[in-house]
Amino acid sequence: MKRILFLVMVLSLSWAAFTVTALDVAVDVNEDGSAEITEDLYLLITTDYHISTYTNGLTQNDLASWGSLTGLSDVRYHVDNRIVDVQNVVVRPQPVSKCNPLADLCHGELKISYRVDAYRGKEGQAVNNSGLFLAEEYKPRTTRYTLNSGALSFEESELGDVILGENERLTFLLPEKATLVEVAPLPEGLEKEGLADAKELSWENTVLARFNIVFEKEDSLDTEVLQFFMNARQGINELVSGPEGPALVILILIVVGAYLHLQGKVKKVNK
Repeated sequence: MKRILFLVMVLSLSWAAFTVTALDVAVDVNEDGSAEITEDLYLLITTDYHISTYTNGLTQNDLASWGSLTGLSDVRYHVDNRIVDVQNVVVRPQPVSKCNPLADLCHGELKISYRVDAYRGKEGQAVNNSGLFLAEEYKPRTTRYTLNSGALSFEESELGDVILGENERLTFLLPEKATLVEVAPLPEGLEKEGLADAKELSWENTVLARFNIVFEKEDSLDTEVLQFFMNARQGINELVSGPEGPALVILILIVVGAYLHLQGKVKKVNK
């Protein structure tokens, strides 16, 4: 009976030359709310022809080529590029493994890596409501980052909740200096008591109802002082290099010269 079931499974898969068996998405969050994302797409490949096609395509490293080669809609990044700026997309196909010559099948793996950030204006400021995490200057030296759940691109329920199907896993890795404030729903094994110190959040095969992640990052006083002087320096540079810059420089020289002249007179009087 088991042999018959196995044969039926193999015959059914033969109609689909490439089948996704699992998806693992890891989001490594940076301190500024941007992120480095790696997606591992695990495949089952049937027939000698398609195994050879996969093997011959190992030199390809772009999404378009692999989407065309496999015909799979899951060969994509699972974020919405209307909301996040997707950069440096690279596909790294892995050699076939666990081959079964009798069943005429092999396993493959596509590693898709890319960086996501907010869209930014000419002066580098984040465009409103763009980015994987939305930043807020919560209090002095403290920035609060809130997950922009609309930036994700997974299957959704009628209520807009993220659905992770069978063998689909989503993991967030938070920065070392981050303090986790809120997460919903709680990942399996994580208790509210240990929330603040958690650095890895992982879900699989579940519905992420009202999905949210909030963390804070506090800058040291030294960082704030340094940022103040950097901003002041930038402001002075912009002022001097602007259209009124030459007149401002001349005015400063006049003021300094007048001050030195008066100081010289004071010294003569004192003598």
